[in-house]
Amino acid sequence: MRSCMSVARTLKAANWSGNVVSKSSSCRLRIRCDRGSLQIVAGLDPGAERALVGEDFGARDPYAGELESGFGEKPLGNYDTEHVIKPPDAIREFTGLSSKKCLPSQSDAVQLLEERDINILRAQCAGWRVSKSESGKDCIECDWKVKDAPSGEELMKRIMAVADAENHHPKLEFDDVLLTVRAELFTHVKGGLTINDFILAAKINDIEIGDLTPKRKQKFWA
Repeated sequence: MRSCMSVARTLKAANWSGNVVSKSSSCRLRIRCDRGSLQIVAGLDPGAERALVGEDFGARDPYAGELESGFGEKPLGNYDTEHVIKPPDAIREFTGLSSKKCLPSQSDAVQLLEERDINILRAQCAGWRVSKSESGKDCIECDWKVKDAPSGEELMKRIMAVADAENHHPKLEFDDVLLTVRAELFTHVKGGLTINDFILAAKINDIEIGDLTPKRKQKFWA
């Protein structure tokens, strides 16, 4: 390293312009000098790098215990996966949409949401997207893939149980060919999206559906 730096100082003192690469036993410098202005990009020699970290310093193969845990089935690994930071369950009891109760839709406290508020609330409901209903009203919808027809029917029952408890009901559809369940939410008496729709969406997201969805095939190791 000292020999490389001495080359740099010599070039600068000579008011030299140009590029040069200086190498020593453990260092490689790319030096750019423009009449006294010195730019140095330093790096270890590839041989020195291998001596420090070894030949194999990339991703490793999973251990036997990791394979047995089935951890590879949990990550989605899809390009459009939506990542959500979930707070501890103890906090969710006091904050968040799923801790709230739907208000009577006819109440004056339930008003149509503006676009800004819709986007903020939608971000708290992973998997749900803003769309238009058949009647042209703003709505939110979500799709779930199930492993078979009985699982689709069971998922709809679980969703309806949550909806009954909130007295706010989504439109549910089951495609027995694609094996997908779709839920559509908007507040009919208000003609669009209200806070009730997002509260119910958050509560639906809390439903346990691991036993109803197909196991994901392992695609690659991280």
